[in-house]
Amino acid sequence: MKNLIRNLLVVCMGVGLVGCEWQGGGDSGSWNDRYNFVNFSGNYRGANGYLVSEYSMASSSSSSSSSSGFIPPIQTVSGSFSGNSISFTTAFVPVKPGSVTVYFDNGAKGSVTDNGSGQISGAYLNAIPGPHPASGTIVYGNGQVSIFFPDILGLQNASVTVRYTVDTGSGSGGSGGYTPGTTKIKIYAFNVFQEGNKLRIVDNNGSTYEGSFGSIRTTSGADQDTTFPTYSNGDQIMAQFEVKGRSAANIAVQMVGTFQATIAGVTASADGGTTSMRLTDRRILGTWVESGGVTGDINGMASSVEVATTTDTGTTTTP
Repeated sequence: MKNLIRNLLVVCMGVGLVGCEWQGGGDSGSWNDRYNFVNFSGNYRGANGYLVSEYSMASSSSSSSSSSGFIPPIQTVSGSFSGNSISFTTAFVPVKPGSVTVYFDNGAKGSVTDNGSGQISGAYLNAIPGPHPASGTIVYGNGQVSIFFPDILGLQNASVTVRYTVDTGSGSGGSGGYTPGTTKIKIYAFNVFQEGNKLRIVDNNGSTYEGSFGSIRTTSGADQDTTFPTYSNGDQIMAQFEVKGRSAANIAVQMVGTFQATIAGVTASADGGTTSMRLTDRRILGTWVESGGVTGDINGMASSVEVATTTDTGTTTTP
């Protein structure tokens, strides 16, 4: 997994990120407000205590396991499902309590979440009007998930996907069994400021890192160049980024990775265009690279945010 994430560094650096020459940044270009259809501004806290932690992740194709804090790609359980129950096992174990969300048709037919104690609850939709309660269980140790749809029709012709975080409690020392992934300093939080494609990150020590976004794309295919975008509940957004600066230890630093979010609360206008939505489960995932060769794992989470859109021009603004 360490090699996989380091490969992400090479990929992101080769994307050709758009941006102007900010102090500490390494990209040239102009400011672009087309990127305002998302809002990744906010305070991001470390998912593992430290926001930048030492690499401790390991994976095995035979055991399908990974260490704590790893967020796997969205896992598709089946192409289409109908009935009163479903059972499946997550691809990675053990599962971090409180991190599980299961989507039905990417959220269009509802979703369920776990409560951190092995119980799953939420709602689903079918031909019978109104939301219907769904319940279930998860065994965090082996990833076994069971969900029940008790009404007469149950879930109807829905795809099933699941998002979660892996937690093995591996690592040593530091916060929650982790050690810092930085030299001399400890980073627990980022304040992120987005203006169009421009990005500024200020860590809890006051150090600033500046750069820009590359491609921002949703799972339904909309990106920063889409003229008349529409969005659906459950859509995932992934935004590539690169920033540079100097840490509180006066070491040159480059960060590359992705911001991610899930779309919810979509409100459509009379002509079917999207007028507002909410970005939930906002995360920053990436690699911290110091000029001396030290690398760390970036893993942070921020609260949800509302995004207001303007569909007549295909551009969006954020409050």
